[in-house]
Amino acid sequence: MNPYSTWTDLKHIDLALFPIGSLEQHGYHLPINTDSLIAEAIANQLAKTLTHRSFVIPNLPFSASFEHAHFPGSISLCSETIIHVVKDVIHSLERMGITKCVIVNGHGGNMLFGNIAQEMNVNSPKLLITPSRKHWDRAYEKANLSTTISRDMHAGEGEASILLSLLQEGTIKTDHYQDVDSPRRDLFQVLGIKPYSKTGAIGFPTRASAEKGKALLHALTDEIKLTVEDFLKLGS
Repeated sequence: MNPYSTWTDLKHIDLALFPIGSLEQHGYHLPINTDSLIAEAIANQLAKTLTHRSFVIPNLPFSASFEHAHFPGSISLCSETIIHVVKDVIHSLERMGITKCVIVNGHGGNMLFGNIAQEMNVNSPKLLITPSRKHWDRAYEKANLSTTISRDMHAGEGEASILLSLLQEGTIKTDHYQDVDSPRRDLFQVLGIKPYSKTGAIGFPTRASAEKGKALLHALTDEIKLTVEDFLKLGS
């Protein structure tokens, strides 16, 4: 099920996939809606692999991107707004009879999602946040990427590869690739990304390819699917 469904198509569905992205700079080479494109791709592919009928909610294009505030193109919602939006969406789903929601988070900076899930799951399991860092780590390894998600955390080999596999040729500014290796980012939450990268990216986009992107998206979806299946076995 998707935004083009009618209300009758949404009857007898108990699972929602909620892609959440961001609007933020992604270096010299990737579009500012990169995280949204990736979250949507994962959610749609995940929906095709699950045995449960699911409703893929339209992507939320804004989230917490304050670490990118010193670059043009970055728009953020404050924590209170995000919390209210996520809760309002889940409560709306519950009124439809959809008892479980999986957030497909495209932006690693949305650290508050874990706290929202813990609060909302106190009385019954209703919210799962994916992908986890372990999902990304295992997917990077399975897709044979050259480094880790920590070293390749923003607009690097992984994200550039996925977008090369999703978008038309020429959309990605491959001639603007610049690798940035910045493994020590101890004051990242204090200062944001700019002191660690003049391009706004951290990672190795010169190593990206569409083939790696297809493999990474497939591996990531497989890893998330295992967790979602365990989540669905839990009682409401």
